[in-house]
Amino acid sequence: MRSKANALKESGIKVINFAAGELSFDACQDMKAGAIDAINGARNRYTPPIGLPQLRTRLAQHVSQRCGVPFAANEVAVTAGAKQALYNTAMVLLNPGDEVIIPTPYWETAPTQVVLAGAIPVFVDTKADDYRLTCKAVERALTPRTKMILINTPNNPTGTVYQREQLRLIAQLAFDHQLWVVFDECYRKLVRRPHEHHNIVSLFPALKNQTVLVDSFSKSQAVTGWRVGYACAPAEVIAAMHNLQGHTTSNPSSLAQYAALNTLIADSPHFGHQVNVFLDEQLLAACTCLGYVDGITCAPPEGAFYLFIDVSRKLGCRYLGTKIRDVDHLADLLLTEAHIAVVPGSGCGDPHSIRISYAVEREELIEGLTRFGQFMSEVVAD
Repeated sequence: MRSKANALKESGIKVINFAAGELSFDACQDMKAGAIDAINGARNRYTPPIGLPQLRTRLAQHVSQRCGVPFAANEVAVTAGAKQALYNTAMVLLNPGDEVIIPTPYWETAPTQVVLAGAIPVFVDTKADDYRLTCKAVERALTPRTKMILINTPNNPTGTVYQREQLRLIAQLAFDHQLWVVFDECYRKLVRRPHEHHNIVSLFPALKNQTVLVDSFSKSQAVTGWRVGYACAPAEVIAAMHNLQGHTTSNPSSLAQYAALNTLIADSPHFGHQVNVFLDEQLLAACTCLGYVDGITCAPPEGAFYLFIDVSRKLGCRYLGTKIRDVDHLADLLLTEAHIAVVPGSGCGDPHSIRISYAVEREELIEGLTRFGQFMSEVVAD
């Protein structure tokens, strides 16, 4: 959708891009300062494959303090974004035939990485449970081949935040069945008030040796293009990631690593506060606009910066005489007719929904959702 939107823009059409999974902000000042210092200091050489020792040490201290559970530097791997951390995890922990429980809707890369490792995604629909995986749903999905559970909170694409008790119950189940938990918390700093993010290891410390925590600087520091994330896991898992990464990408960008290190040292809450105030206001504006659109509902928008909109009542209807075949067709029509780019939920395991990012500029948000509402008002039952 981004590619199609860019092609339309190049032809002179104003397109509102709701498809990008990134903030409209400039990079965090501490990240920028760290990168500039690294450039001026000629820190342009290779680093160890899984990151600068001082960055891994600082991350271990940071995660230990945040979770209340001790982590050492040899339990941390720095990666080229969270996506590489997740890929490394799949490659070093999964064998062909292993099953991985993945809540639906999901970030579209999650099942693909499982398949690349030769394992089998087992999808669990969360829609009936407010778009959250429950312990009972996990129990129903278990088989003798189950190896891993994937949890992403705050969630992409839905924006939901997992509650404390849900995580505790899933943690107990995983511990009892000796399952790995991959806990993707890349949006943990981007939570809408009054909701809170909870870390599964913090809630259930005994699960630490069965957990891979995945995090990133990309979203919270507005540096998606800088590609710096990390994984925290048992030392033997990190050692395996070192071997894998050393023969694939090798180290993440040295400049991005020094930028991340400077951000951790500064430990300033200012940028995060600024971003969340902006996103709170954006969500309020978005919900106000969507309140005038009939025939749609949303997943609970509690974190990240997404609205996951159920458009099932519009599918099979007609827009100016054209029958809307499915959600992909709807997304194409929204782009070509209303000039707004959205992410169709078909790629996320939900063929009845679309994802909209509200992390765009305010004027674009209002204009784009106004176009969306106008388009939907012209969709009529067949």
